[in-house]
Amino acid sequence: MDRRPWPAKSVIASLASHQRRALFALGTPTEFAAEEVLVHQGETTKHVYVLIDGITKVTHSSHNGRRVLLAIRSRGDLIGEFAGLDDRPRIATVTATGPVAALALGHRDFASYMAQDPEAARAVSASVVGKFRSTTERVVDYSAHDAPVRLARVLYRLYRDHGVHQEDHVELGIPITQPELASIIGASEAAVQKALAGLRRHGIVSTGYRTTAITSLAALADAADIPADAR
Repeated sequence: MDRRPWPAKSVIASLASHQRRALFALGTPTEFAAEEVLVHQGETTKHVYVLIDGITKVTHSSHNGRRVLLAIRSRGDLIGEFAGLDDRPRIATVTATGPVAALALGHRDFASYMAQDPEAARAVSASVVGKFRSTTERVVDYSAHDAPVRLARVLYRLYRDHGVHQEDHVELGIPITQPELASIIGASEAAVQKALAGLRRHGIVSTGYRTTAITSLAALADAADIPADAR
């Protein structure tokens, strides 16, 4: 098992060491290649994945064929726990952005694990609530802010959750395209291009092919209208 510390905000980091060992003992090591799908929207499978390494994108396709990027999940996160908890079809597709290592847990094993350890169950519940809270924040952002501010807020959250600090900048640490950013903030790709151009012009970000680096966190927080006590 990878010996690196678990990301502080991940559900696995919130578990005690004995709880992690008990959970991992139930899983089967599984690997996915880049662009390989872990779960498909609409399928009725109920297994759960623990992400050990790598990054995945969570997307939902509407009836008219439009695909929306809902979230990004990485090391220490759970994948598929909604279906594992409520016995309903998958609400989204989860795709590996690069090589991914995971542990696959059967539905019954996962349910039994939580039933036997109420503290671990609370940690999983807190993770689920956090995902809904993030979704609520995005809905509020959509109604309360224009596209440039929504983009800045998304970039700030991506930095907070996935940022990799370098000597003079912060890399987002995930490959993300402008169409995907547009789907996250509910704007056109042209609006995202214009907003990114403004951030580049003010020296806040630099961009490359599927890469974004933040060169001024304070200025990005200002552009995102993030309160000082929330930075």
